[in-house]
Amino acid sequence: MIYQIKFSDGLPSFLAESNWEYSKGTEVIVKSDKSTFFGKIGRQLAEKTGIEEHVKVLREANEDDRVLLRSIRQESAFAKEEVLEIVEKSGLNMQVAAVTYNFDQSYLFISFVSENRVDFRQLLKDLASHFQIRIELRQIGSRDKAQTFGGLGPCGRPLCCSEFLYDFPSVSIKMAKNQQLAFNQGKLNGMCGRLMCCLSYEDEFYKQAAKEFPDYGKFIHTSEGTGKVIGMNILSRTVKLAFEDFAREYNLDELKLDQNQEVVHGG
Repeated sequence: MIYQIKFSDGLPSFLAESNWEYSKGTEVIVKSDKSTFFGKIGRQLAEKTGIEEHVKVLREANEDDRVLLRSIRQESAFAKEEVLEIVEKSGLNMQVAAVTYNFDQSYLFISFVSENRVDFRQLLKDLASHFQIRIELRQIGSRDKAQTFGGLGPCGRPLCCSEFLYDFPSVSIKMAKNQQLAFNQGKLNGMCGRLMCCLSYEDEFYKQAAKEFPDYGKFIHTSEGTGKVIGMNILSRTVKLAFEDFAREYNLDELKLDQNQEVVHGG
């Protein structure tokens, strides 16, 4: 079985194999080629995709593990203060997002956000010299940050990226156009500042459904005269036509599309 393993301490989620079945949210100890981690079971995957290294779920976490985890989190908090001081002295334009020891404290993982590519080779040397431990610096984007730390979306539910998405879908402003959403970046963007992933969920439906509708600006002959398409509602399957003195909505089933792509009123 393949599970997504999630962390609450700034570490990126990854996939792990298991010989046992676990329910979502179960706290587990995970072993990779690098080190040991404390995480939670996320979603289960059907195929062995995305596993870049040998990662296995060793066992379910116990109370001793949770006590140790609290101690590690305290140490990580102290380490973050020291990392912030070293980064400030380096003069690099980067925002430290998370500083976390792994479960056996053999690694110190540091995630940071930066608008530009950062040459952190000297910083890495300074950090390794200060902490005397193996350091892994990871530059993350705004979407990765939202996925790692989670939160509530405008729908009032937990962020999709932190709940069940493993890979980020490709999202474009055209998807919002296909769904006839107003181009308001404040409403279309998620907590990460990028277009919301959920715009991609129904995009294929809207693209297919739109093929049944006439184009905007097209003139349609009806029993009430010739009207111009000025609006449509894919969900309610209606088309709004503007005539010389009035406008009216028609059910799409009232309009028929002929072989020459000319629309005529069916009534």
